[in-house]
This record gives sequence, structure tokens and C-alpha cells, in this order.
Amino acid sequence: MLSLIQPIRTLTFANASKFVVICCVLMTGACDNSETEDAPEQIIGDPTPEQLRQLETDTKLSSGFGTPRADGTFSASLATIFKGSFEDDLGNGYAVELGRDDTRFSAMVGLLPGTDVGPLPKTGIASMRGTYSVSEVGKSKGDEREYGEVATTTGRILLRADFEFGTLQGSDGILSVDGEFTTQTLRGSAYFNSRQAALAGKVGQDRVIGIFHGADDESTFAGGFLVEP
Repeated sequence: MLSLIQPIRTLTFANASKFVVICCVLMTGACDNSETEDAPEQIIGDPTPEQLRQLETDTKLSSGFGTPRADGTFSASLATIFKGSFEDDLGNGYAVELGRDDTRFSAMVGLLPGTDVGPLPKTGIASMRGTYSVSEVGKSKGDEREYGEVATTTGRILLRADFEFGTLQGSDGILSVDGEFTTQTLRGSAYFNSRQAALAGKVGQDRVIGIFHGADDESTFAGGFLVEP
């Protein structure tokens, strides 16, 4: 069984479960009597249209690959606002983390340590099916997403692995994969809602595990898929 693990808030979907949003706590301390610069205005509740325009003007978005720590976080991420791992019963899978520092947002993804996909066949073609998940954060998007709100998309995908020519391709209309490999190492591009992302991962006869990340002017996102024959 495949599971998406998350200790605080859970969402359920086919072959995956459990996502978490981790909230940050702001701490303030006592001040002395020396002169200090005025602190930036803190927005309480929903921002006004003017405040929202300024937030979105100041927004910076980044994404990348990394190696997850034991707690599912990444060294290059900002303060965690979301993390989750997707793995099978053998512990093969990937982890995703979204981070935020004021108007800066990050998305990181990486293979879980010890992930095994089996040996790589030299010839043959395999149809592989499985589940994918993508998490994103960034600017507001009409009624779909508020500023800084985490959105998660999940689905199922069918991919075609050609072991002789070293290609991995397929699409479900939301996620498209255009990858290549010569060894077990997967590389190429993925497209999430037509937005290009860098693709990496591992390919073998038992399973293929892909991870991808990207960012544009609106949001940053990261995700992955695990497919089997």
C-alpha cells in the first residue's frame, strides 16, 4: 500500500494518505529604551487589496532537488509550512517540503534514502501505472488559492518505459512526463498544468520513481510519482 504520511492534518485519496501543514510561531521579546527602527507592519487577518498587491510584488519563489533528512525536511528549504512523504510498503518513495519566510517561498523534493527500483532491463517495453502528487504555494489565484495557501493535486498516471531506447513518457492531462535514461538515473522534463519542471528519479524493472520541481511568476511547486508494471 502506498501512503502519504503527515502527522498533523490529513487528507485522504486513493493509494495515498496524510499530509501535514506545519505552522510557524512568531515570537516577540521585550525591548530596551534605546532607539530602534519602526518594525514592519504586521498584517492581521485578510490583507486589504493594497496590502495583497504589495505582498505579491515582493514575492520571491524558488524550487530544487535535495536529500530529505530523517524528519522529512531539507537543508535548503525555508521555514517549513508543509511536508509529506509518499512511499510504498518497502520504503521506496520521495519527500516534499514547502517553506516560507515572509514573502519568500520554496519547494523542495528528493528521493527517500535507500529507495530501490530493481535492476534495469536492457530491452523491452513496459506500461507502468501509479499515483502522483504535487504541492504548490505562492501568490493568490482567484477563488482557487489564497496568498501563501498550500494546494495539493493528486492523480493517477500511465507511463510507457522503453528500456532499449531509454525513454519514459506519458500524461494524464494534468501531469506530463518526458524523460530519458541510460542507466537507472532518470532525467528530463515534467509538465504540471503545462508548466515545465525539472525531472529526476530512478528507473528499474520493479518500479519507476520520479521527482520534479518548478517555479514561475505565480507559484513554486514540487512533486513526484511512483509507477509499477
